[in-house]
Amino acid sequence: MKKFALATATALTLAMGANVAFAQTSQAPMTLAAGEATKAKESVSDTWITTKVKSDLLTEKGIPGSDIKVETNKGVVSLSSTVAISDAQKETAVAITKKIKGVTAVSADGLMAGGATKADNVDKTKGAAADAKGATSDTWITTKVKADLVTEKGIPGTDIKVETNKGVVSLSSSVAVTEAQKTTAVNITKKIKGVKAVSADGLKAE
Repeated sequence: MKKFALATATALTLAMGANVAFAQTSQAPMTLAAGEATKAKESVSDTWITTKVKSDLLTEKGIPGSDIKVETNKGVVSLSSTVAISDAQKETAVAITKKIKGVTAVSADGLMAGGATKADNVDKTKGAAADAKGATSDTWITTKVKADLVTEKGIPGTDIKVETNKGVVSLSSSVAVTEAQKTTAVNITKKIKGVKAVSADGLKAE
């Protein structure tokens, strides 16, 4: 009987050990999956990258940032332009883009390089008219306001949504901002060329 009891106890001990080992093995992939999910959540979104690149290009002196179109797909940024730019300006734009967090690669094939000579051959009258029209367009205003808000320290620029309709800019946010931050955002927006009025009712003040 003692031998039987000993054998039974040994079998139970082995079985429990196997169950613990199985439980540890089965839990490992779940822990890994949770970690991957966290990394995915923390990764920088294409929308954020596009906004940040546009912002940095607009605020960089010496390059036509407002004329450079930015598109991002899974961290790969494509730069293009409808105006000619110099090789130096192209290199600067690419270098600025590469420094942005989350950018995995940069394609600048769409940038019209070679520039100053081509630009001089364009009808300057037509160019001036196009510039005047583009400078005050709602799209230009929206892009410029976003850029200035993102680069302004002390306010959640990336969380502020900007919409422009015939020069009237509406600011809104999904996160709460302080009264001081709201005032700063409005003042920054009012300084932009072409802005006729600013509505900040959509900004959630604390």
